[in-house]
Amino acid sequence: MKNTIYRGRPIRYGYTGIEKRLAALRTMRSWHGARALDVGCGNGAYTLAIGSEAALVWGVDIDQHWLNEFIRHPQIKPTIGVGQADGAWLPFQNAAFDVVFCIETIEHVTDERAVLREIRRVLRKDGTLLLTAPNKWFPFETHGLRGIPHSYFIAFASWLPDPLHHRYANARIYTARSIRQLLEETGWRDIRVDWMSPPFDMLRPRELQPLFRAVANLLDRTPCRRFGVSLIVAATK
Repeated sequence: MKNTIYRGRPIRYGYTGIEKRLAALRTMRSWHGARALDVGCGNGAYTLAIGSEAALVWGVDIDQHWLNEFIRHPQIKPTIGVGQADGAWLPFQNAAFDVVFCIETIEHVTDERAVLREIRRVLRKDGTLLLTAPNKWFPFETHGLRGIPHSYFIAFASWLPDPLHHRYANARIYTARSIRQLLEETGWRDIRVDWMSPPFDMLRPRELQPLFRAVANLLDRTPCRRFGVSLIVAATK
């Protein structure tokens, strides 16, 4: 699905970030028994978890390499479909789904508006988009800067003024205001935005992960969550 210069790498199976993002999205809309689509599914780590609750789920991505990994996963079952597709041209009929997920993907696509309009097309009336995207106010640039090794360790690189960030970053980044404006411009309504602290799946040494997660979970219940790693978004067709 990710079709700009930097497509990124999908989250690994079993990482805490999968359930943490899905739990945050679940507070906005349940997908139990729903017909669901996961746009930009990568290796299917999120899709498989969605499929444990949805009546059926399709995962689509532009990158066949990650889809091949998904297809070979032992948890694939008949109610989980996998296909190669660009998010701007989804191979599904109008109003085919109740819920569409777009998890850590919109920042990578060539044309955000085309993808969001196409998602609206395949959603039924009153269907829900559940989306997550990188938060500009998180103090670190999680996708890094072009040509600067390990730049995701540089504090406040994500806070660069938008023209500089667009020029040097590997992927887009959003504020609550900018993601809301983007959704409004593409016809969405009932837009809700929240924030999520990091899951610390990549933190080393691993022994520190439980401590950092405990602190992060506390911060998620305070205004400090506005500096979290991801925006958590729901919108209605």
